[in-house]
Amino acid sequence: MWPYAIYKIVVMVVSVICVAIAIAFIIFDFVATKKIKLHSQRLKHLELLNDSTSFSTVVNERTNQKHYDNKSSFNKMSPAYLMAADIRNNLAYFSDVCEKIKKNREIHKTYTSQYSQITASITKEECEKLKIPFFFYKAKEEKLFKEAILNPVLDYKYTVIISYSSPKGNVKLRKEESFNLDNIFACLESVSRSRLDKKTYEGLAAVERGEVSDSLRYDIMNRDEFRCVICGASAKEGAHLHVDHIIPIAKGGKSVPNNLRTLCERCNIGKSDKIESEIPKYTLQKSEAQIQENIVCPQCGGNLSIKKGKYGKFYGCSNYPNCKYTLTIKK
Repeated sequence: MWPYAIYKIVVMVVSVICVAIAIAFIIFDFVATKKIKLHSQRLKHLELLNDSTSFSTVVNERTNQKHYDNKSSFNKMSPAYLMAADIRNNLAYFSDVCEKIKKNREIHKTYTSQYSQITASITKEECEKLKIPFFFYKAKEEKLFKEAILNPVLDYKYTVIISYSSPKGNVKLRKEESFNLDNIFACLESVSRSRLDKKTYEGLAAVERGEVSDSLRYDIMNRDEFRCVICGASAKEGAHLHVDHIIPIAKGGKSVPNNLRTLCERCNIGKSDKIESEIPKYTLQKSEAQIQENIVCPQCGGNLSIKKGKYGKFYGCSNYPNCKYTLTIKK
């Protein structure tokens, strides 16, 4: 019995000693850290360098998620196409991001060179006066120095996630790809051109076509009573019905309800990529808020929105008077 009682006492004493040592070390580390921050010339030089260096603050990642209810659209879609479309729709934002990060990279080269030249200068004698072991001072100073180094945004991560699920949910597919700043900058230069190259154009057009989901296709045909709005033919009469872009994608048209209509195959082929001189009457059957889903102007890339004039309502360009493109609306 006595040996066990002695064992418990020994364990208790050892535990108390260990706790006391841990507390003593924590107190020593706290006091020593304060002294090092106060006396370290290396940390002071880095602080001055940090104060004189200005990096731009910028969000360094973005995720673009797109779900398709049509497997064909999913198979045709490339993550790079979706990124290109997003960049083209937000040119100002991505231009600003690229400019800030490129500037950060340039400043960082100089900053790295400058802080690399700041070396430790403490001596053993100075450590003895501060009552801090030399090895502890050097290790702690190095840790504090690394923690104080500025870490600006030097790259960008753009992630595209494309998914598809069948109507019953039996089939689920997914594509994911990430792009860096160099990819974004190259894409930005491509989509910013006044005349797009063939590959860029085809990618952007594919994204816009993919916006016509099975659900939207049904809504458009249901609105048009499942008949061609030009000749009146229906599927019951053997017509093959398509959903047509009133202002073609090739001319800047968007896949929004007021730019879509039902055409039979014959009328759609005959229309090709022409822009009609008038907007069909059914676009006015929606509320004003829905009508204001702007269509892109085919001449300057601005937005076409409903305006009122001497002879009634018409679509006018937001860049007027620099662009005077208009589309009349049938009464």
